[in-house]
Amino acid sequence: MSALVATVRAETFKLLRKRRVYVLAFLYWVVLPAIGLIVGRLLYTNLREFEREGLPVNDLLQSLFSAHGLATVALTGPAYMSPTPYIIAVVLLAALFIGEERGQNMWKTVLVVQPDRPAVLTGKLVVAMGALLALMLGAFLSAILFGTVGMSFLPTDLSGDWLGLLGLYLWQWAHLLAPVLLAFLLIFLVRSAVLGIVMVLLLPGLIEGLYTVLNTLFNLQPLTRFNAIFQALRLQRVWEAAPRYFFTTNLYAPGRTPAREIANELLETTVQPQDLGPLQMVLGTTTSLGHAAAVMAGYVLVFGLLLYWLFRRRDVD
Repeated sequence: MSALVATVRAETFKLLRKRRVYVLAFLYWVVLPAIGLIVGRLLYTNLREFEREGLPVNDLLQSLFSAHGLATVALTGPAYMSPTPYIIAVVLLAALFIGEERGQNMWKTVLVVQPDRPAVLTGKLVVAMGALLALMLGAFLSAILFGTVGMSFLPTDLSGDWLGLLGLYLWQWAHLLAPVLLAFLLIFLVRSAVLGIVMVLLLPGLIEGLYTVLNTLFNLQPLTRFNAIFQALRLQRVWEAAPRYFFTTNLYAPGRTPAREIANELLETTVQPQDLGPLQMVLGTTTSLGHAAAVMAGYVLVFGLLLYWLFRRRDVD
């Protein structure tokens, strides 16, 4: 336990002296909500006349640009970007905790000072996850602050399901353990921070794309005029079933959940997945949060076992 505590203290000391952390915090805590308020003000000014025709302008502003709305955007928005800010933060932290040790020839020194390898690795993971939690909770509190300021020039208030939204933040943070383990594993395995970062950014999507193509080809049978419609239905089922276990689909499930809730609120109806057509995948409604958590737990187990096994047995330089 003393080795773990010492590692956490040392890695926290190193983390707080890196500018990348403060740049990420500034972009996430200040730039994102500030842009949200600017967009909200422009929409309010330009759409005010349409409110007389029944357009729910105030509902739109409340959903997206209130304190609760900005906090929702801070959770959901990064889940739809490519590459997502979540993964960018993960790879930057992994490069700091794993990649820089080799880049500065520090592994031998670290493991001489603290020879308990599992404690060293666990301490680095604890600090990385703590940094991600601080970034996300900081964005949550910053959205409340900016949203409160926005009440002075927008027709918004502080209403909203705050506990439910905070739960989604924590759920999304827990899901980030899987990409953190993957980033640590790849950077340690290839012994290059740059190559490891590229692999983390591209490898999951590449594997999922190849699997989709190969699975489609294996399920494709000779076409005739009689079985064409059945082939199309079969391939549709294959395409719908495969993403249920994809890394990226389940990783962002908590962050993408509010998108459907906002759609329901604005449309004043309950949107079913089968009614969304192509938007079904975009809004992330094909998997439940429980299923996504179970899938990500499987990824955490696989990546974690591989990482600890390699870190304990492989020589470092």
